[in-house]
Formats: sequence, C-alpha cells, structure tokens
Amino acid sequence: MDGSDVSSATSYTLDLGQTKTKYKKRKLQYHQAKKRATRELMQALKDPTIVLIADWLKVRGTLRKWTRVFCVLKPGLFIIYKNQKTHKHGHWIGTVLLNCCELIERPSKKGGFCFKLFHPLDQSIWAARGPKGEAFGAVTQPLPTSYLICRSPSDESGRCWMDGLEMALKCNRLLMKTLHNQWFQDCSGIVVEDDFEDKAMKESNYSVDPEDEDETISEMEEANSVEKVIQETVYVPAPPEVFGASGESEQVEEVAEENKSLIWTLMKQVRPGMDLSKVVLPTFILEPRSFLEKLADYYYHADLLSEAAKENDPYKRMQLVLKFYLSGFYKKPKGLKKPYNPILGEVFRCYWYDPSTDSRTFYIAEQVSHHPPISAFFVTNRKSGFNISGTILAKSKYYGNSLSAIMCGSARITLLSRGENYIVTLPYAHCKGLLLGTLSMELGGSVSLTCDRTSYSALIEFKLRPFLGRFDYINMLSGKIMLGKETLADISGRWDDTIYITDKQTNETNILWGPIDTVVAHRLKRSDVDFDVQEEFESSKLWIKVTEAIKACDQELATVEKTKVEELQRQKAKDLVDKGKVHQTRLFDLDANSSMWIYRHADYRPWDIQNDLLQYECDFIIQTKALHKTPIVKSNSVRSLNSLGVSNMKDEEDWSDGEETASDASLVITKEEEEENDAVCKNSTVILNEVRTVAKLVKELNDRMNTISSDVLFLRSKLISDDARWYWFSNSDRWSTPMVVAVAVGLAVFILAFCQQQIMGFVFDSTFLHTSQAIVFICGWLFCIRQLYSGNQVRCYKVIFLFSLTFCLSCTMFELIIFEILNFLESSVRYYYWKLTLYLLLLLLILVIPFNIAQYTIRNIQFIRESSVNLLSGISWLSFLYGFWRLGFPFPALSSRFGIFSIENIISRVGVIGVTVMAMLSGFGAVNCPYTYMSYFMQKITDNDVRNMERRYLKTIDMLVTKKKKLLLERKGYTTLGPKANWLRLAIQPIITSSEGSGALLEEEIDYLEEAARHLLAEIMEMNDMKRRLLYSKTLRGRYFDCLGYFFSAYCVWKLFMATVNIIFDRVGKVDPVTRGIEISVHLMGFDFDVKFWSQHISFILVGVIAVTSVRGLLITISKLFSIVASDKWSNIVCLLLSEVMGMYFVSSVLLIRMSMPAEYRSIITDVLGELKFHFYHRWFDVIFLVSGLSSIFFLYLARKKYIPEKGD
Repeated sequence: MDGSDVSSATSYTLDLGQTKTKYKKRKLQYHQAKKRATRELMQALKDPTIVLIADWLKVRGTLRKWTRVFCVLKPGLFIIYKNQKTHKHGHWIGTVLLNCCELIERPSKKGGFCFKLFHPLDQSIWAARGPKGEAFGAVTQPLPTSYLICRSPSDESGRCWMDGLEMALKCNRLLMKTLHNQWFQDCSGIVVEDDFEDKAMKESNYSVDPEDEDETISEMEEANSVEKVIQETVYVPAPPEVFGASGESEQVEEVAEENKSLIWTLMKQVRPGMDLSKVVLPTFILEPRSFLEKLADYYYHADLLSEAAKENDPYKRMQLVLKFYLSGFYKKPKGLKKPYNPILGEVFRCYWYDPSTDSRTFYIAEQVSHHPPISAFFVTNRKSGFNISGTILAKSKYYGNSLSAIMCGSARITLLSRGENYIVTLPYAHCKGLLLGTLSMELGGSVSLTCDRTSYSALIEFKLRPFLGRFDYINMLSGKIMLGKETLADISGRWDDTIYITDKQTNETNILWGPIDTVVAHRLKRSDVDFDVQEEFESSKLWIKVTEAIKACDQELATVEKTKVEELQRQKAKDLVDKGKVHQTRLFDLDANSSMWIYRHADYRPWDIQNDLLQYECDFIIQTKALHKTPIVKSNSVRSLNSLGVSNMKDEEDWSDGEETASDASLVITKEEEEENDAVCKNSTVILNEVRTVAKLVKELNDRMNTISSDVLFLRSKLISDDARWYWFSNSDRWSTPMVVAVAVGLAVFILAFCQQQIMGFVFDSTFLHTSQAIVFICGWLFCIRQLYSGNQVRCYKVIFLFSLTFCLSCTMFELIIFEILNFLESSVRYYYWKLTLYLLLLLLILVIPFNIAQYTIRNIQFIRESSVNLLSGISWLSFLYGFWRLGFPFPALSSRFGIFSIENIISRVGVIGVTVMAMLSGFGAVNCPYTYMSYFMQKITDNDVRNMERRYLKTIDMLVTKKKKLLLERKGYTTLGPKANWLRLAIQPIITSSEGSGALLEEEIDYLEEAARHLLAEIMEMNDMKRRLLYSKTLRGRYFDCLGYFFSAYCVWKLFMATVNIIFDRVGKVDPVTRGIEISVHLMGFDFDVKFWSQHISFILVGVIAVTSVRGLLITISKLFSIVASDKWSNIVCLLLSEVMGMYFVSSVLLIRMSMPAEYRSIITDVLGELKFHFYHRWFDVIFLVSGLSSIFFLYLARKKYIPEKGD
C-alpha cells in the first residue's frame, strides 16, 4: 500500500515537471513569434525598397488650409514627410495606420482628385512614433485626429493612389494572416488536457503571474477551436404563396355593397391632404398579414445578389443589383388589400434557402416606433456575400377619390467582399377609385439606386396611368443607368412584366428582367419560425386571431380581435408613460449620423471559407458557426481588419526581452528547435521578398501612369488650344466679316473647279450632291439638338427630322444657284434636282409640317380624346389649305393657266409669305445694326444718373409696400365688423361705405405704383446696358463695329432711298447689279474689264455672301425665338413653326437672289419656277422693307426718348 502510494506520487511529480516544461516551451515560442512579427514589420517600415508609391500630395489641416507634403505608401502604413528627404531626422510629420482606416473618394471644388482616410468609429488613425523612433513630428499645421483628407494634382494620379492604398491594405492583411497561420501550425501539435492542467496548477507549489495566467487561459480557449453544438431556432416551411393578377393587368377590386357604406362613413371623417396613419380602417380592406411580413416579399430572388457579389465588372454588378431590386414588384396581392399596421415592439423573422450556394438568407424586422410608424429590418447572407439594412417610415395621404401609401426612407445593400453600398429608395402605391370609378392600385414616383464607391447609379420612374391614357400605359416604368452624369443604358418596360435595357453605345436591347414561368418557379423557398416556439409579439402569433377571422370572412370578429391588439398597444404605451420610461427597442439601435436603425448583431465581415462554417439564428441573433472564435468587426469594408500597431511595439519588445531572460535560466533551446525557427524565418523572408516584388511592380505601374498622365495633359492642352482657335474662327462676329467669307468662297471655288474636271456623268454628279445634302442634314440635326433642344424640352425625333430635312432642302437650293453660276454639274442634273428639291420642299411646307403642327396642338388640349386627334388635325389642315389658296387672290402672283397644286401656284403664295418675313427682318436689321454699334447713338450715362434712378425705384417700392399694408389693414377691419351683429353694421354703414371707396382707390394706386416700378426697373437695366455699350465702344473691337455701323448706316440710307424710288416709279432693274456696276466702270471710268468673266465671279461671291448671311442670320433668329417662346409642352410645335417659316424664307430668298444673277444663269431657275411675276416680289420686298425700316426708326426714336433721361433730370 505504501509502495503504491510512493510510485503514484513519483509519476505525478514527473507528469507535473513535463507539464511545466511544455508550458515554458510554448510560452517561449509565443514570444519569439511575436518578436519576429514585430521585427519583420519594422524591417518593412525601414526598408527603402518596400515602397508602393512615393509622391507629392496636398493634405488639409484642422484649420482647413492645404499643405503640400511628400507621402510614402508602404504595406499597412501611410507616412507623411515635409519633403523628399525621408532618410533624415526632423522631416517626418506623421504615420497613418491603414489597418484601422476606411478609404473613400471625396468630392472637391478644387482641381485634382480628392480622397479621405478616416476611422469609422471616430478614433485616432495616427501612430505614436515615427519610423526611426521619433516621438514628435515636424512642425506644421495641425492635422485632424480621426481622418486625413488628401488631394492629388490630377485624376489619373488620384486613381493610382486609390489603387495603391488598396494594395497596401491587402499586403498588410496577407502578411498578418500568413504569420498567424504559421504560428498556429507550429503550436497545433501541443495538446494539453484542461482537467490535468488545472489540477497540476492547483496542487503544485509553482506560482503563476496573474497576467500570464489570463494569457494562458485565453490561449487554451483558442486551442479548443471547434465550437460546441449550436442552438438554433426551429423553422418550418412557410405556407404556399398567394398570387394576385399577373402580367399586364391592372390591380382592381369590386367593393361589396355592404362595405360601400363603411367607405362613405370613413371618407366623411378625413379631408384631402390628411395623413391616414392614425385613422382606424375597416377589416375588409386588410390583408391577413403584418406590414413587417409584407416587406419580406422583396427577397424571393436574393440569389441575384449572390451573382452580383461574384461579378468583377462594376457595370454588370449595378445591372444585377438593379435586376434584384426590380424582381420584388411583380408579386401582387389578391385584390386591393392593406397589411396590418405593426404595433410597437412587434417583430418578424424568416429565411430563404438558396440551393445554388447552399446558404440561407435571414430576415429580421422590428417595429421601432408607432407614431410615426417606423419599421427597421436587416437581411443577411454572408456566405452569398451581402447584407441589407433598411428603415421605412410608412405614410399615407388622402386626395379625395384616391390615396397614396408613401414609403419614406431607404435600404442599404452591402456587397461584403467588394465593400460597396447601394442605397435604394421605394416607390409609392397609389390607389384610386375610392368614391367614383373602379377601385385600382398602381405604383408611382421616382426612385434611385446609387453606389458612391463606383459612382454608378440608376434612376427609375414608376409611371401612373394618365387620366386619358389607354390600358397600354398601365404599370409602365422608365429609367437609366449612369456613371457619374453620363447615361450608359436606358430602362423601359412594365414593372409587373418584362423590363428591357438598351445600351446607349450599341443601341442593343436585351431583357433585364422578366417574370416568366421558369423564373417564378425558381423563387426561393421561405421558412418561418414554428408557431409553437414563437414569442408573444411575433407577427404571426400576435395577429393570429385577426387572420383567422378574416380568412373565415367574419368581419365583426376580425374587428373585435383587431381592437384587442390595438388596445394592448395603447395600454403598453400608457404604462410606459406612467412609469416615466420610453420604449426600448430590442434588436435595433438608432444611428444619429444617418438617422437609420442599425441591427445590433450585424456582421459585415466577408465570408471566410477557411474558418466560417454556418450562419444561423437563435433568439433573433444571427450568428456564424466557425472553427475559431473571432471578434465581430462592424465595418462595411474589407479593409477594416485588426492587425499589429506601431505605437505599442517598443513596450512589447521590452516585456518580451524580460520574459525571454527569465525563461533562459530554466530552459535550453535544442538544435531541432533552432532549425524550426530558422525555417519560419525563411518563410517570412520569402513573404517579404514577394511584398518587395509587388511593391516594385506597383511603383513601375505608378511611373507609367505618371507618364500617361503627362501625355494626357499635353493632349488636353493641345485640344484646348485647338478649340480656342476654332472658337476664334467660328465666332459669330468674326464670321460675319467679309474677309472670312471671301476666304471660304475662294476655297469653295478651288474645290469645285477641281471637282468639275474629275467628276463626270449623272451618277457621279448625283453622288456628290447627295453627299453634300447628307452633310447639311447632319449639321441641321446637330443644330436642332444642341441649340433648340439644349434645355429641358422633350425631344421628338420626328420633329427634329422634319426640321433637318427642311434645312437640307433649303440649302440645296442655294447650292444649285452657285452651281448655275459656275456651270458645275451637267445642266440636266441641275434641272432634275431643281425640280426634285422644290417638290419635296413644297410637300413639306404645304402638307407634312402643317398637319403635324395641327396634330401636336390638338394633342396638347386635354379634353380631346386620342381617337379624335387625327380627324381634327385633318380638318385643321384643310382649313389651312383654304386660307393658303385664298392668299393668292389679293396679289398679282396667281398663274391661272396651271392647276391648283402646280409649282407656280404654290410658290406664288409661299413667296408672298416668305418675302414679307424676309423684308421685315431685313428692314429692322438695317436700322438696328447701326443703332446698336455706333457710338453716336449712345447716350452718355454717368453713375449719378444710375443712382438717381435707383433712388426713385426704391422710393416707389417703399410707397408700394406702405399702400399694400394700409389696404390689408382696412380689409381686415372690414371683415371683422362685417359678420357681427346687424344693428352695429347698420350703425356704421356710412363708415363702411367710405372704407370701401378708399379701398378701391388704394387698389388703383397700387396698380399704378407697380407699373411705375416695372418701368423704373426697365430704365435702370437699359441705363446699365448703355454704360456697358459705351465702355465697349472705346475698345479696339468696339471701334471696328463703330465703323461697321457707319457702313450699314450708309447702306440703310441708300437702300431706303432706292426702295422709295422703285415704289414711286414702279421700276425693277432688268440687269443684275453686278453687271450694271461693271458696265458703268467700263464705259464711264475707262477701265478695261471682261464684263462676262468678272460678272460671273463677282456674282458668285455676292450670291455666296448672301447665302451664308441669310443662313446664319436666320439660324440665330430661330435659336433666339425658340429660347424665348418654347416651353416643355409647346417646344415641338414651336420647332415645327420655325421649320415652316424657314422653308418659306429660303424659297423667297431664291426668288430675290435670281435678280442678282446675270441673265444667262437664270434660264434653268426660270424654267423650274415657271411664269412667275418676279418683278412683283421685288416691289413687294421694297414696300415691306421701307415700311419695316421706317417703323424701326420711329420705334427706336421713341424708345430712346422714353428710356434715356434728359440732362436736366
């Protein structure tokens, strides 16, 4: 017995000694691994070869001043120096620890690219010491503690910095994770029994330091890596889904007769614009489930988010996220039903199983507020790579015959492995036909889906059916996907049916989403919590009696049970008020920064396939079963990982040295252990070499990016200079100079002369002409889009096509006139295209454009049905034809020998309208141009004149305000006395009568003062404009326009004189002005000229100047008129009217230009136009020109006399 006791004691002593030896060995290996990790990180910090990026940046200090610093990026560290002398002391400013930072692009008003490093919990991001052990940084402006804002000089270098920072974070994570795995493998072979270890420690005389004991316990807990059996909530398959009407039909419901009286009673209690959240609704309009469960309908296709998390292309990721968002709308409830309003503290949970990833998508929702009703929810599937959190404030508005259920708030979709957040909003549900019509429901409103990290966004508009719209417009939506402000694709279709996406570059249309039978069949299967284990305030159990009564069509019982639930809510709220407490949410906390409710147990770590096993839910807490217990890092980015810091390295190194010295006294390292340590060091060296290689590659990439950036900047500056030269050439003022016109015409002569020798035959002539027509058509198209529809007007491409075609055919006539003078192209080709161009242009002016103007005008009238638009348009067009035909009778322009629709009859009438417009514009321009540019007509305006006028204006405004106050007080006093006792009203009847008379007088005075204030303001603006014009006239450019004004003044006087002579003597020259001028030079002045040769070329130049000036002037006038008159509703009508005027203007220009051509070049034009009385158009032009010029002189004189104050004022 004694021997056995001695042997057992001896064995126990030996086991205890082995345990101590194992513990000391493991403790020594632990400190050696920690020292090695510290040493390697410090080596990476001090090694000058491990540099990812080193360049100059600007950082913003606490005082919001920018400072230029030299920044060095290393794995895990962002070091800031005063200059490039990084190897010297005194130049280090600070070191940012990237392992605790978030990175985000930041918009900036300044140039360049701006980004921000910040701590998500508003903690310090700075290391306590520098790379060489510096305790204090260089003297500079103070920098923020929890963030750092940096700005690079260009967008290219900024993007390179962003990529480098991500690379630094990945390298840091790779290094830390590799060292951890090596340490775990080295220690994995040592197994210690917990019971034996505890017994040995208690019964031995070996003492352990308390701090070491805590570390030992934690190490032992980590060694036991596999968790115990989990406890999970019991889920069962959810009941089968109930679908309403599908496809392109509208959600409608017929209200039973016994329920209509309840609706009428309810409508009497509310008023338009009222919020219905506090109104008690009857149970027959309720859907038998809670609103928290209703929000779960959007996640039956959550597998689409799994595909988005795996997609590498950010554009395709946006499409997949948008596809998931749109997949939640096609399921409609059976009939028009409203879910229960959740009570305060109500919760709901469920999950969907995804067989493609063998994972579960969990859904947790809680009603966090009742007034206002706010619902918070959280959706997670870390294995598939996404989380969703959202806060919804449900509101409703009543509008009389309709109401809207508005979903205020947003949801945030997070792709865990990407660090991307997609913020989405929800449309509102619009129900109409409450009192009149069929009760129906549809979705409306504009929603957005944005990702700040990638700058991609989507805008979707759910369109309500218009009042007079057909059933084709039901459940329509449209939208677009954008990168920044650039539209990449258009979205269209029906939200309950097929939705299409059209790429803007390729114009290729594909199906983005369509709920076909196979898609509906693959909806994820939902599982709900078993009813027996549900808590009291879970939705299904809370409303079970109401749901059973509704399904049994027992509305009275449903109302009673619903009232009980609501009374429970009110009693709970009353108890809280009596106790002086507020409701404490169970699962969600309010984020003060974003005003969103955040799930307390949210885990935003990406799924680790080496460690994470299963995601499960227990007691409303969603957890992850893992091999090793790891702390939950609540961050939305993959870069929020904990690693070693720099600030506490020195203290740990001193502590480890002391421990190592204490251990060396009792333990000797064997040769095998030294070899194992050397192997670990070699592995670490291999890792560092790989980091150096990556750093070199990134540095080379940075150098290449800098080279590309400089090349891009050079090309950009070159393009800017080229644009500046083009702007100088295309400036309207310089383009109007004769020098530029002469150069352009000279080049055209050279090109046409060359082409005349090369191109022969009808085919080649037609090809050349059609090519020029295509170029002019494109120019007209671009002008219409960029000038006329440059604002918010709704573009109609049919209208743009008609405008461009009219412009193309009009310019073709000018082109054919020049070809006549130059004898370019064959005469048969010219004759053929003269006929073709005139017929097409007249077809547009008489048939197509007037009919479309009538159609668009009638369509804008709201009370006209769509089916009657074409009939009324045809009647309006026939009325136009009748008026157009009657227009020719008062004028001697009718050719009675030809038919009604002959060219002679049509052009004779078109010419009257076009010549009238052209003469009016010419007369006003001939007078207004010298008046605008000549300094003689500019009144000397001083600053005192402007100040005096401003004082008069302010005095008028003060009088106006005083009168309005007096009138308001009198009206208030009258309305107070009026409705009172009758005897008092009779007693003060004379006073009331006098007050009414004074009130009418005050109204007249107010109207007069308002009119005077408007005139004074116009005078002030006119005086300021004259001051600017006077200062402008003293410049070199102003003197040039002054000389141009004198020239036009002389031309105006001569033109008015000649027009008067032509009218009085009823004459029109039979010889063109160019030939007449050359004949005068030859016969009277003795010059020796070839009249025929020079008349041809000078006529060509003159016709070219007239054509270019006419086109330019008309386009400028059209753009000004369009910007003034056109609105969003009438823009297409105004554009068609301008097309009509433009076509008639150019036809009349051809009639007048014909007179400026020599007689031998008029033959084809005369043959095409027919036997028109051309002399009439010239006389008519002279009459209208004279009237327009004299009227312009008279009105400009009145305006000058009215708005310019006299010197004595």
